[in-house]
Amino acid sequence: MKIVNKKKFITRILELITILGTIILTPISINYANNFRGYQGYGGEYLIPILGLLIILVIETIYEESSRR
Repeated sequence: MKIVNKKKFITRILELITILGTIILTPISINYANNFRGYQGYGGEYLIPILGLLIILVIETIYEESSRR
C-alpha cells in the first residue's frame, strides 16, 4: 500500500490519537475527580470529549487551509 497524500495521512493519524486519548482519559479523570471530591459529582471532567472534538476540528481546519495553497 502506497500513501498517496502524506498530509492527509498524518492528519488522520493525529485525529485517531486524539480520539483514543479522549476515550482513555475520560473515565480515568472521572474516577480521579470522584475520589478527590469524596462523592459522585459532575464537573468539567465530563467535557473532555468535547475538548477532543474541538482539537479534531482544529486539526481538520489546519489541513484544509494548508491544502488550499
